[in-house]
Amino acid sequence: MTPLNALLDSRETVIWQGKPSHLLYTIGTKPWFYVFAIFWGLFDWQFFLTFNNFGSAAHQVPVFPINLFILIHLAPVWYAIFAPTYRFFNWYRVIYALTDRRIYLTSGLVGNDIKSIEWPEVKNLSVDVGFLENMMQRGTISVSGYKLMGVENPYDLYKRIKDMAVDISSDRTFPNEFRPAENPGYNTRYKA
Repeated sequence: MTPLNALLDSRETVIWQGKPSHLLYTIGTKPWFYVFAIFWGLFDWQFFLTFNNFGSAAHQVPVFPINLFILIHLAPVWYAIFAPTYRFFNWYRVIYALTDRRIYLTSGLVGNDIKSIEWPEVKNLSVDVGFLENMMQRGTISVSGYKLMGVENPYDLYKRIKDMAVDISSDRTFPNEFRPAENPGYNTRYKA
């Protein structure tokens, strides 16, 4: 596993670092989907039994194409089985971090997958707290199409991301010469 420090620029400082809740990360952001997948699977199972019994009766019907269709039609069930399994093992490599330069999201089952969002690119920022997350005092923050799932103190982290995005984007937009002496601009250092 690549440590986060190996990814940082020479003058980059980590302001916040965290991991999602293992349970919430494994379940995902839409636990209702598992109920849907159960009903979908039961529905397909009935067709599977019906066609296989019909195929073995006097009216010989080719069973293979129907079974192949049903296996493909079970895609939501396969997703409901394999997605949490993947996330369960992937959790060990998940790290979220805010630095004074960007947001990092690391993950990966085999190797390290690294995503970073530069502060001026932060957009569509939102925080969602579902029923289970509320019980565990955690939430999911969406930023620029990525999700920081199951993080502690989601409202505080949301505010911190929002404030840092505005501050750093403003510093980059307005060059240092136009800023007052007490705020030298983008070279301002954030503290952890």
